Amino acid sequence: MDPMIFIASVPVLIALYGVIKRQRFFFLMGYFLYGILVFGAEMQKFIAEDELSHLLVAGLWGLQAILAFPNKLNYDGTKVFKSFALKTFLSLFAINLIGIFVVKGDETVPGMAVYLHGILMVLPAIGFYLMSTNKIPIKEN
Repeated sequence: MDPMIFIASVPVLIALYGVIKRQRFFFLMGYFLYGILVFGAEMQKFIAEDELSHLLVAGLWGLQAILAFPNKLNYDGTKVFKSFALKTFLSLFAINLIGIFVVKGDETVPGMAVYLHGILMVLPAIGFYLMSTNKIPIKEN
């Protein structure tokens, strides 16, 4: 088994912890770390192989890292915050859905990565559901 799978599992577990505890900071931290991890790996592949597809994948996960940059803002119940959060959830969902297809098409990536992207695809869907049904507790900033 590839040791990178264990390293890649850590950010997924952090994001999962964030969903279970309903802690936005840990949720975003997991996605941020995973985005940085994939960005770095794909940039190394791009430099080594000079294929544009690696640059595009690196850019996509760089975007994930930017979207998920963690901060300590709490959900305050405003429409603006809720709208931004829902858009972020949908973006993270789409990026990791694409990740499943990217991993399936790359023979050098272990098959376990499909499951990691699957988990990272489902977690924002759970967050989207919780946010849209007002099941996330409102806190003061």
